[in-house]
Amino acid sequence: MNTFEEIVGHKEVIKSLQQGIKNKKISHSYIIDGLDGIGKKTIAFTYAKTLQCLKGGITPCNECTSCRAFDSLNHPDVFFITPSKRSLGVDQVRDNIQKDVETKPYKYKYKIYIVENADKMTIQAQNALLKTIEEPPPYGIIILISTNIKQFLPTIISRCFLIKLKPLRFDEIKEYFISNNQVQDGKIDLYIPFSDGSIGKVKEIMKSDYFTNARDNIIRWSEEIRNENLIDLFEIQKEMESYKEEINFLLDLMYIWYRDILFIKQTGNNPYIINKDKMNELLNMSTDLSYNRIDKSLRAIEKAKRQLSQNANFQLTLEVMLLSIKENDND
Repeated sequence: MNTFEEIVGHKEVIKSLQQGIKNKKISHSYIIDGLDGIGKKTIAFTYAKTLQCLKGGITPCNECTSCRAFDSLNHPDVFFITPSKRSLGVDQVRDNIQKDVETKPYKYKYKIYIVENADKMTIQAQNALLKTIEEPPPYGIIILISTNIKQFLPTIISRCFLIKLKPLRFDEIKEYFISNNQVQDGKIDLYIPFSDGSIGKVKEIMKSDYFTNARDNIIRWSEEIRNENLIDLFEIQKEMESYKEEINFLLDLMYIWYRDILFIKQTGNNPYIINKDKMNELLNMSTDLSYNRIDKSLRAIEKAKRQLSQNANFQLTLEVMLLSIKENDND
């Protein structure tokens, strides 16, 4: 990613940053917060690259010595800091930022510190960083990248320029993959609804067999649930329990599957159907299930997801959900 113009989405954020550069209103500390994979690091890198660009524009020139040094990850006055372990400790902050920033830039206008996973800083590390944020040298700029702003001390947040990135729109994500020739077998429309507005999450889905395996299981379960055999239901529950760490994702998949069945039953087709590559299975299910039973299933899945978010008993919640989905219209 070389310029602001190439960044997917976040146009208002980019406009604000560029306006600040144009008007020479540069903060000494920033927090860029948002979900994984929505462009936080890209915006931080492009902003830092622009600030150091010798052409002095509102987007990098990609030609000057500073831009070339940045692209090679060998810039003498831009530093990338990541947690050495599960957390970012006080020693790492003191050595890599607090002490280092006391020395003037080696060659360029600013010394810029980009801290990834900054929300993993310990309280002690944040307090150490706070001293630099409160009294920064004129050339010092700190950019904190986070996914959970609640982990920061209020004093850190209040002294930083906060950039809150929203999830990307579906059309923005689709355009990204089309323009980069990364569309697999026409299934991009299937993956995007499970992305949470994150390009990174779509890439994870595309690389992993997890999505395909989970969906195949859901389709098989939905067919088996129609049977009256409670033993089958017990086996399905056991299989679902193996997805405990990703249960929200699994239930989202399940909900969309039954919603697609409803769409098919209502109209025979629908532009909002997600599982377009499984039309035969959807048609068969829509023929066998009544409107009432599909509606019960959707409500049961919604209820289970809500209860699990409130720390309800995991096994019991799945059991009740599956029994509700199995219920006949006369039950």
